[in-house]
Amino acid sequence: MVLAALLLLLGVVALSDDDPTPTSASGQTTPAPSTTFSLPTVATTLATTSTAPPTTIEKVAVPRLVGLRLARAKASLADQGLTAKVTYKATARYPAGTVISQSRTAGADVLPDTTVSLVVAKAPPPPPSTAPPAPPPTAPARNCHPSYEGDCLKVGIGDYDCAGGSGNGPNYVPGTVRVVGPDEFDLDRDGDGWGCEP
Repeated sequence: MVLAALLLLLGVVALSDDDPTPTSASGQTTPAPSTTFSLPTVATTLATTSTAPPTTIEKVAVPRLVGLRLARAKASLADQGLTAKVTYKATARYPAGTVISQSRTAGADVLPDTTVSLVVAKAPPPPPSTAPPAPPPTAPARNCHPSYEGDCLKVGIGDYDCAGGSGNGPNYVPGTVRVVGPDEFDLDRDGDGWGCEP
């Protein structure tokens, strides 16, 4: 009895090893459960990073400008892509219009469009005059006779007579004159110090 039960059990095990598909009590075959599965697809997008080197701006050298005329200094800066800022200084040490200093050292490397300040010589103002002021102009000498005032009776042109009188000239005194010295022309007949009185 026991032996028959063992043989029956071995037969069931053998049958199970030969046909892994289980059978239901009604005789229908039940498919074995699937042991395979699919992993979800993960889309991975890698960011694209540029490996190109950054763009660099090439520097330029500042030219030597001291001693140059202003126009030539500006042209030298423009050839290097640089600009000039100009100020002037009065000095007698350098010719007017000559660059006497620059803000950037000659040969220094700078970026294009850099401004370089220039100091340019200009003529100093003239020194103040130390000469004494000129004397006022004097009236030319009239060569008048010193004995008569109120009119100029010129010396060396002949006799004078009172206008409207009996004298024969050749020169005539048109009005009264004051006699302050010797009466050379005899105009003060009454001796009161006045000649040619009306």
